[in-house]
Amino acid sequence: MKYIGLDAHSATCSMAVLNEEGKVTNHMKRPTSADALIEALSRVSGPKHLAVEESSVAQWISIVLEPYVTELTVCDPRENDWISRSDHANDYTSAVKLARLLRGGYLKAVRHPGRQMARLRRMFLHYYDLNHQITRFKNKVKTFFHQAGIHPRGGAVYRRDERGRWLERLTGWKGLLRRASDCLTLVDTLEEMKSGVRDRMVRAARRADAQAYRTLRSVPGVGPVVATGYMATIVTPDRFSRKNKLWSYAGLANIHRESGESVSREGASNEGNKVLKWVVTQHHRAAVQASWGDGPCRFARKSARLRQRGVDRAAARRNLCRTLLSVVRGVWRKGETYRERQ
Repeated sequence: MKYIGLDAHSATCSMAVLNEEGKVTNHMKRPTSADALIEALSRVSGPKHLAVEESSVAQWISIVLEPYVTELTVCDPRENDWISRSDHANDYTSAVKLARLLRGGYLKAVRHPGRQMARLRRMFLHYYDLNHQITRFKNKVKTFFHQAGIHPRGGAVYRRDERGRWLERLTGWKGLLRRASDCLTLVDTLEEMKSGVRDRMVRAARRADAQAYRTLRSVPGVGPVVATGYMATIVTPDRFSRKNKLWSYAGLANIHRESGESVSREGASNEGNKVLKWVVTQHHRAAVQASWGDGPCRFARKSARLRQRGVDRAAARRNLCRTLLSVVRGVWRKGETYRERQ
């Protein structure tokens, strides 16, 4: 087996090849293009295992080069301190170290989907970005009103039938009026784009895996966007052998670090997939208000019990988000419609 470390950038890539004994047998630098990278791999004979760090080009590299290697690993760059914190580093040494970490089995793999699910993920990330941009510009609008001593509450200031009377209150502040008006125009444009992306990505999710989509939709609080988000970020529930691994991936794990007799750090971790954490948070918002039959669903009841026991809001939300992920993983793996539990 040959171990290949690929230090990839937008313009060029550096490739280091190690044999089974760990000796560097080849080093190549190529433009970041499909033909150039495939040609470089063709120079390496026998079985080969390629490693590349997660980046903006990692998905493309995974799709292009996977047919030309025995195994391909996209790894988490945050775990590779030996590379990132070195006092003396360049493309060559980074590629060599990546190959050595691969050979030693020290890389933490990052899941990349196939073409169809990669397309769905790109569409969902576009929706996610548009949603955040809308929130950003809405916050700007209220900031302009605050600067004039006006404090609009709720979402009336954004609605087309209400915003006119709010903008009239900025008549004496021409600069703020123009900026608020421009931002509201951007909000309208972004909302229209977001609606179009939503429709396309939901259709894509149904085409990609209709069974998974229907199963996820059966869980209380899971609407079209949340179901699509789970499919785009998790791809398949079988990649997580235990539910706590899914919690960790969603940024809901705990930190516990100890050395000798002392614990240096303990508490909630902020690491994980921020997009999946946003998806499960949206699920939580809907689930705590969802009903089942003549009453609230089990998730709403659990949320109420946690609050009655004095659990603070953040801890209760974290606890219930873990439960939601566990249920989503369970029904998805079984391919069975959700059944309410008393």
